[in-house]
Amino acid sequence: MLSSLARGAAAGAAGTTALHAATYLDMTLRGRPSSSTPQQTIEKISRAAGTELPGDTQEQESRKSGLGALLGMVTGTTVGVGYGVLHGLGWRPPVLVGGVVATVAAMAGANAPMAVLGVTDPRTWSASDWLSDALPHLAYGLVTATTYAATEPRRPRRRRRTRRGR
Repeated sequence: MLSSLARGAAAGAAGTTALHAATYLDMTLRGRPSSSTPQQTIEKISRAAGTELPGDTQEQESRKSGLGALLGMVTGTTVGVGYGVLHGLGWRPPVLVGGVVATVAAMAGANAPMAVLGVTDPRTWSASDWLSDALPHLAYGLVTATTYAATEPRRPRRRRRTRRGR
């Protein structure tokens, strides 16, 4: 199981890199700004915990940005670990199915806390908003599943005995 967890964490980190690349590519192609929801999430979590980030206003904004990015990396790696756990328990989907499952899990892991905290409401998103969120998460899911499959140890095939070759 430990090997499945480690491979899942590595696959989730690879998927997170793909998500970031897809997001930055989208920002470049469409000229759209980065999302402020990770920083808003950190701000809401900080308030809910009754704490304040140290520093002046600029330093606090920089810390929110850094913590928001780290929170995304933790989410991606955690989903990858969960993927590894499922594999360790015997789940063996085709890569495409595993990729879709990882996509949905990553979207839920990223968006559910923001919705609960009131940072965003996916029910109000436009089609463009959904594409901006779903496509990078799909890149995450497919890379996570593919990376996990590529790191899975190969089991030797048993040779079938024939009547003549006993």
